[in-house]
Order: sequence, then structure tokens, then C-alpha cells
Amino acid sequence: MALGCSGGADSTFLAHAWAAFAHGRDLTARALVVDHQQRPESAGDAERAAAAAELLGIEAAVLVALPEGGDENSLRQARYSTLEQAMREAGETVLLLGHHADDQAETVLLRILRGTGLRGLAGMASRRLLAPGLEIRRPLLGLRAAGIRDWLRAEAVDWLEDPSNHQRAAAARNRLRLDALPALASVQAGDPVRGLLHLAAEARDWEAARADLLAEGRAWTELPSYLRRQEIQDWLQQSGEKVSPARTRDLERALLARGRAGVRSGLELRLEAGRIPERGLGEESGPDPWPRRRSK
Repeated sequence: MALGCSGGADSTFLAHAWAAFAHGRDLTARALVVDHQQRPESAGDAERAAAAAELLGIEAAVLVALPEGGDENSLRQARYSTLEQAMREAGETVLLLGHHADDQAETVLLRILRGTGLRGLAGMASRRLLAPGLEIRRPLLGLRAAGIRDWLRAEAVDWLEDPSNHQRAAAARNRLRLDALPALASVQAGDPVRGLLHLAAEARDWEAARADLLAEGRAWTELPSYLRRQEIQDWLQQSGEKVSPARTRDLERALLARGRAGVRSGLELRLEAGRIPERGLGEESGPDPWPRRRSK
């Protein structure tokens, strides 16, 4: 096991939760602290985060991950690449992350603004593959950020505050958290986070129902058009190909007409025994993107 620890409130709570859970059990984990070196004080913060984990009896290591750019996506890619390499070297297979319910709501809202489909509404997966043989788990998705911080305060546990979390220009998520969600709360009585979480739960239920429909073993040509296109989208994502509504519709038409469709030079999609075959490693796009169940 490995824990993604930044020293912030969420990963600090995760470390305490793990220490309590592992106590008396034959379980070990290592805290991995990633330093992107984007701030002058980041190295010191990383060392403090590692020291806090070690006080809980958790082995800790500081990893340096230098992104190609300073945008959110570059930071994320560098972080996961560095974590993957460190886990493989240590023989670790499961990475626990401290994402919580408020993070989930921000993810859903951000995806809505980017034009997501039903799958994107499901939010972050509680379990997903990071890479072959490596799994990410997010055990805190059912907890609210305020509750996590209330517990830390009640237990007199300190945490590090990253000043960039309060800078609107630093990340789109910051603008959602600092501006968009409070504005939504002023428009409609009630908690917009709860509404977004309800929407995500509905989307996950639909994804589960979709998987059950596909597991019934009906031929691809007999499925409703929406499910046919979802199968094509799965295959494209598993193949590392770009997905777009127009491309998916074009491939659907070609498969219906000929049973095969050219994707690009050297890559062709063919129906096999009336079904679209599994291919490669799935991307994160829903609640639990493991290979779908197939009829025997």
C-alpha cells in the first residue's frame, strides 16, 4: 500500500485514518509526498509532511516531480508518473488518495462546464487503474471537507495550507470552490455540493445499469444506438484514441454497414462474434472502469 500525502488537511486525515485502521493488523503502507518545486517553500513543506506521517509510524518518502508546464494537467501527469515509478520500484500495488465529497462535486461541475456526457457526471472513480497492476482507491469520497477539518481540529492535529489553493488564477478548481459554488448557493436555497453529489450518484447508477445491459450478451448490432456508440467509445479510449461524437457516429455507421471500420492507418475496428472486442487499459471515465462483464 501507498498513501498520497501532501501534508494538507485531507491527506493528513487519510494518514491518521490509515494508522488507526492498520493498528493491530498485519498491514504496512508508505506515505509518498510529491514535491513539484513550484514554490520556494515546497521542499520544506514536503519534508514536514513526511515527518508527520513518520510520527504515525508510517514510512515516508519525498518524491520530486518536475512537470513540463505549470498548468493543472501537466502537474497531474507528472505527479502520477512519479508515483507510478516509485510504487513499481517498491513493489506497491495500491495507492490511497484523500479526495473527498467536495472534490467530487467540483469534478462534476467542472466536467459539466466542459460539456461532459453521462459518464463524466459520475465523477471520480472510487477505484480505478493507475497503470497495469497498479490501483488507485479513494476511501474518503463519502466525507465532506468541513467534517474532515472539524475532526482534525478536535484532535488538535495540524496540517499544511498550500497558499495556491486560495489563488483564483492558479487553478480552475479554485475558481469553482471560491466563486462558482458560493454563487450557486446564493441562487438556490440549499447546498449545491449535495445537489452535484446526487447527480453523480444517479450517473453511477446508470453506468451500473448500462454494464448490466451490455452483459446480457446481445449482439452489438441489436443494441440501441446509444449503447452501440458507448461500446465504440470504450474501445477508442482503451486504444488510446481521441473520442468525439462525430468520430463515434462515423465508426458506428461503418460497423453497421461493413462490420469493420478504419480508425487510422494500421488500426481497424472489427466486430468479433458480433461484439466489439476488449482492448488495452481503460481510462478513468466513471465510477469503476474495470473491464466489463462478458457473457460466456
